[in-house]
Amino acid sequence: MGGPLPDTLCRKHVSSPPEYTLATNTESHRVVPGPLTPAHTEELFAAHARGVYRYARSRLPAAEAEDVVAEVFATAWRKGELPDNPRAWLLGVARRVMANQVRAQHRRTALAERVRTHPAPSSNDDVRLIGELDELRRALDLLRPADREVIALLAAAELSTAEVAQVLGCPTAVAATRVHRARRRLRAAYEQLTKEGA
Repeated sequence: MGGPLPDTLCRKHVSSPPEYTLATNTESHRVVPGPLTPAHTEELFAAHARGVYRYARSRLPAAEAEDVVAEVFATAWRKGELPDNPRAWLLGVARRVMANQVRAQHRRTALAERVRTHPAPSSNDDVRLIGELDELRRALDLLRPADREVIALLAAAELSTAEVAQVLGCPTAVAATRVHRARRRLRAAYEQLTKEGA
């Protein structure tokens, strides 16, 4: 599932959150408010921080992705009441936090920075793979922001269509349509770029 979280991200995790708990009423499947203990907070962070970070990192530079994770978990601690599926809720919070950050940042600048940090290719296969990844990134850049977000939720955050619906705050059928259209548009953009490059 990926390497360890960056040290700076782990240091941003606050070890003394407010007193709340997670307690689920199994009959109604609703969350019953109560104190979120430090142990529950650590469990929540351990279970979901990497996924939130991957989602944020798919759209932001590393330092900003770390800030998003810190803000998401600070919001969770302040809220105290978490839904049955905290993963989708946390990713929804991350989406809103990122929307505020992305307004002030140009996506192409972040992409250029990430591309510069890749090591030089060591074989013909590496050269081909890097070329394909570059074309895929260019194809993603051609998509509308809403389509890019759906692809990021599917690929980087590894969400199901139902979870994408929760994050986006729409019915599952609407999310399924958005997923289908985003994939179709990405495929068309990628095929167009590969034809132009051939």
